[in-house]
Amino acid sequence: MAVSKTGVKRLFLLDYGTVACDLGWIIPNPSRVSERGTSKPVQWVEGPVSGALIEHRDGVILVDTGSHPEAEKVWPKDAWEYFPMTRFTAENLLENQLKLAGYKPEDIHFVVFTHLHLDHAGQAYKLRDYKPLFIMHEDELKHALYMIWLGKIGAYLPQDLEALKGANIFTFADSYLELLPGIELYRFGGHTPGSIVMKVTTDTGNTYILAGDFIHSPLELELETKGWLLGNYEEFLRGIKILKLWLKRLNTRLITCHDPDIWNKYPKAPKHLE
Repeated sequence: MAVSKTGVKRLFLLDYGTVACDLGWIIPNPSRVSERGTSKPVQWVEGPVSGALIEHRDGVILVDTGSHPEAEKVWPKDAWEYFPMTRFTAENLLENQLKLAGYKPEDIHFVVFTHLHLDHAGQAYKLRDYKPLFIMHEDELKHALYMIWLGKIGAYLPQDLEALKGANIFTFADSYLELLPGIELYRFGGHTPGSIVMKVTTDTGNTYILAGDFIHSPLELELETKGWLLGNYEEFLRGIKILKLWLKRLNTRLITCHDPDIWNKYPKAPKHLE
């Protein structure tokens, strides 16, 4: 039976560097009563900061923009101390990642933010002058601005949001948006109020689920739990169940932005998925 064409030609995974953190941010590991009075060692882990470029017959879509090139200088001190970028070179600059896929910043038509944390919106300022359509969930933008207004900056960087002020922005308020044929956006929440999970179905019939930071590690899917980065457990558990249902379908694969093993599972640009 012929596969219905969606218009999605190629999917490139982009390498924006490496970030590190205490494992407790991702998977909870509380002390048991038998460990009371002992010093439990802290386990640190590293994972990629990744994004994606989708080549569609109706336009080029960029998913997330990575961290600011000078993150150590521009991030709040606490953010850097909790989540330091342990690898970032010229190769990880947005323009150089796009070049590996055969594109330039001015070629991008749509930019989808899975959410607006500083390791996802950090290089968006490089695209503003080319006027792509910046897409995010309405709940995410409202929450980010509210947290900044309260002075609770955390992982929302004022400079990142200022770069988007007055730009070509589209927010959606519903739980679902079909951006283009084969490109579906779902508001899952869980991590942040407007966290988006994307389903990308290619012309060849493969479906790739871009989880953003809804889950930071495949372990969260297996254990159905999340560490200190959890925002709303009810949304998280509901989303986990949906992901598991989707993954029962043929030719469906999960791509997790910070999966430590991502580059052993999938090729990075200039190679691509179809």
